Amino acid sequence: MKKDAENETLLYAYEHDDQSSKYFIKPDKSYPIDDDVEAGKAEGKLKEVSKWPTIVATVMVGFGWLSNEVALAWVHERVPYDYHPLPDLFFSHFPEIRGAIRIAEYIMIILLISALLVMFTHQHRWIVIRRTFFCIAMAYCFRALCVTIFQVPVPSVNTYCAPKSNSSFELVAGRVVKMFWSAGIEQLRPRELCGDLIVSGHTLTIFTAFLVFKTYAPQRIQPLSHIYHVLAFTALFSILLARKHYMIDIVLGYTVSTRVFMEYHALAASYHNGTFETNPLSWSWWSVLVPYFESDAPSNFHNHLLLYNRSTTRIGAKNVSVKKRSFE
Repeated sequence: MKKDAENETLLYAYEHDDQSSKYFIKPDKSYPIDDDVEAGKAEGKLKEVSKWPTIVATVMVGFGWLSNEVALAWVHERVPYDYHPLPDLFFSHFPEIRGAIRIAEYIMIILLISALLVMFTHQHRWIVIRRTFFCIAMAYCFRALCVTIFQVPVPSVNTYCAPKSNSSFELVAGRVVKMFWSAGIEQLRPRELCGDLIVSGHTLTIFTAFLVFKTYAPQRIQPLSHIYHVLAFTALFSILLARKHYMIDIVLGYTVSTRVFMEYHALAASYHNGTFETNPLSWSWWSVLVPYFESDAPSNFHNHLLLYNRSTTRIGAKNVSVKKRSFE
């Protein structure tokens, strides 16, 4: 007991020493321990993290997903059934394997779970979530537009398409409600509607999830990103084998998902570096939203996954210990 009391006294003296006090940081609800955060504290300019941009990004994701469901429900009536599948380079060299879609969707689920775990346990989760949701919303809104504009024959004669009916509001609304919960995963609900081919939704999801993990996962688990990269391309190959999409759909899905994610993060970095106005990428019409989403984000932060926190404070003569469990 005497030794413990001596240790407590030494620790207290060390914490309150002018030279060493900077290494003992009181917990702050805004940002956990980062270099730019500490600079902000010193200057008294630390900003609270606003949840409203994240809420806005969440609403945008909901709108993007709903627009895709509406587009599919509407375009199903306009898919040409009396045409053979279009010529495709991949189809000319590889046979159709109908069950291969299971491989793609299992891989997609693995990547999704990994990305969601990183997003919702990240020390800056409100910022990571808003960035990811914004990228997803932009990609899916573009996909909904493409699905509405282009109607092409299904890529396989073995694909089942429900009989056509009409395009009444009641019919489209009923279809949207019926398929909304399945999130386009055929393992949850067999596909009945056809027509959402241009820009593969599976590819958008797979590569956005992969990029989230690669960008925001801690260094300790980064080797998994190499495995996930291989799995992502394996999933694309499986989608083509199952004849769920033409090769152009996969190429467009990959291009849209990666370019939107990379362009947003390039603009975010440019915003924090003070070069946003001179960056040619800022000419995009949607770039006006970047300052709104990034205004309270730290310019540079480390990737930590926080599982739980305990705060350390000194109240009178009592010490309350702090313990932060994190992966770096």
